[in-house]
Amino acid sequence: MANIKMAVEELHKAFHFLNKHKFNSELPEPAIVIQNQGKHKNTYGWCSIDPIWNDSEREEKKHEITICAEYLNRPLYQLMSTLLHEMVHLHNILNGIKDVSRGNTYHNKKFKQTAEERGLIITFNEKIGWSISELNEESKALIDTFDLNEEAFTIARMGFHAEGKAKKKSSMRKYICPECGQSIRATKEINVICGDCDVPFLLEETEDED
Repeated sequence: MANIKMAVEELHKAFHFLNKHKFNSELPEPAIVIQNQGKHKNTYGWCSIDPIWNDSEREEKKHEITICAEYLNRPLYQLMSTLLHEMVHLHNILNGIKDVSRGNTYHNKKFKQTAEERGLIITFNEKIGWSISELNEESKALIDTFDLNEEAFTIARMGFHAEGKAKKKSSMRKYICPECGQSIRATKEINVICGDCDVPFLLEETEDED
């Protein structure tokens, strides 16, 4: 029977294989965790910008790669695409390559370049940039050789609403000017132009409120 321990072990196993074949084993091992997506709506995973785990005995610090618990039971290729996507972010962070903006949600062409060099197919989305990822055929064939236990990924966290006890919530949207960083909040979708920069405000995040 699948459990979280199995899933984490298989994710670490996949990380080591991908690190070896796609990054010449140059990436330091991160803390790989499975957790609630929280405010990261419609996100499959993320990588911490800074090392946020500390091993006091070895005096080592680790970055964190999160795989969202709500999407853990996706098909293996999709799950591995998410893991490789976050490994690309880790590579870029360690090499001083700024690959995101707009609150770390919009992926630029630097991300696209590194990701495609590492075996991902990247397509464009207006809200999140060059972020939509899938494995290319070579990467799929490589994943097939890893002998991962796919049964470890048959479970996923149920969303709060699925439990049938959720309260009705309203959403507060945060908009930010991509040029000067000025922000505003609104309870509905709006179109606003920054009076100082003469550019449209961009939706940065949506916050649910009781």
